[in-house]
Formats: sequence, structure tokens, C-alpha cells
Amino acid sequence: MIRKREPRWQSAAERARVAAELIEEAESITEESSIASPADVARDGLPPPLNAQLPAATDSAAADPGVPAAAPSLDEALNADPDNAALLVQRAARLVAAAHYRAAQLDYERALRSEPARSEALTGLGVLLSRRGRWNDALPLLRRATEVDPGRAAGWYYLGEVLNQVDDLTGAQAAYERAIELEPRNGRALHRLGIVLDRLNRPDEATRMYRRSREVGGKGR
Repeated sequence: MIRKREPRWQSAAERARVAAELIEEAESITEESSIASPADVARDGLPPPLNAQLPAATDSAAADPGVPAAAPSLDEALNADPDNAALLVQRAARLVAAAHYRAAQLDYERALRSEPARSEALTGLGVLLSRRGRWNDALPLLRRATEVDPGRAAGWYYLGEVLNQVDDLTGAQAAYERAIELEPRNGRALHRLGIVLDRLNRPDEATRMYRRSREVGGKGR
């Protein structure tokens, strides 16, 4: 009896191994939206910093009329204009970079109270909530972000991340494909689309996505 040869990509383990070889830096979730560590959670419970940004000017420079005055810090600018959504989004991004997630969340929420359709705030808050594993809270924000700014690839990419996490694989596939349509060399979106196709038991298509991601260097957003 001649035994039928097994397909090359039969098992998920084999496909995962091939993906690891094809992708130099495979990320299960992007740096911005990875799940918070216990240290992050502990830090998140601390009160917000008094200042998100140190003043740029020194006392000596400020006292010297020959030295141009430094631009105001974000905190100073927001003291003068506390509901400026653009400034709030900027400060929130810096707070996220400094791992002050609760303070960043407050700034994003305040920005959205001022401008409910501001896509950067919708995306930023959605990513922040997904980082903390709050997928169902993040989902409507990221859906709204893609509605108000459908030409922004990042919104579709992060929407795909959350849809994948809540096991809406068809929705995740569509979101990643839209991100790739907008940014054809978005290596991370290509890789994540490959993972979704793998989960949908479409190994040949998944392998093509992994290869395309490898070809563009695994970069892009």
C-alpha cells in the first residue's frame, strides 16, 4: 500500500517554525499594543507625573535677553489651553513612551471629549486599552478611528490586532488587508495577516504573506 504523502504545511507547528525562519523579528503584537507586564500594571496605579515634559529653558538663558526664549512645554501650553486636543494627544503619546499609562489615558479621553472624531486620539486610546488586555473596550474606538480616517493604515492595522484577539478572524483579515492596501510594504501587517490566514486553515496563503513580510524586511506600520 502506498501511503499518501502528507502536505508540506500540514501542521500548525511546522507553519509556525517556517514563519519564524522567514521573519527576522516576528512580533505577536506590536510594541505599542503588547499586553502590559506586571511592572507596567503596578506603575499604572501610581499618580500621574506632575510634569510630562521638563521646561526647555535654563534660568541663565531666560535671564539673558540675547538668548531666544524657549518654546513653552506641553504642560505650560495645556495650562493655557487645557482642552486643546492636538496638544493632549501629543502629551499622551509622550506619557505612553514613559509608561505613564493612566495619565496618558486621561489625556486621550479629554482630547475625545473636546474632539470626539479625532482619529489620533481614538487610535491612541484604543491601542492603550488593548495593551492592557481590554479588547472589547478598544474595539469600538478603533472601529470609529477607521470610520473617521479610512485612509490611515495604522487604524486598520490596530483594528486587525484587536479583532484577531477577540477571534473575529474574518474581520481581522479584512482589516489587515486594508492596511496593506494603503501601505503595501507594511511588513508587520503582512506577517499578522499570515497568522490570521494560518488560523483560518489557509496555509498556502499564509506562507505567501510570511514571504512577502520577509521581502519587505518586516518593517512598516
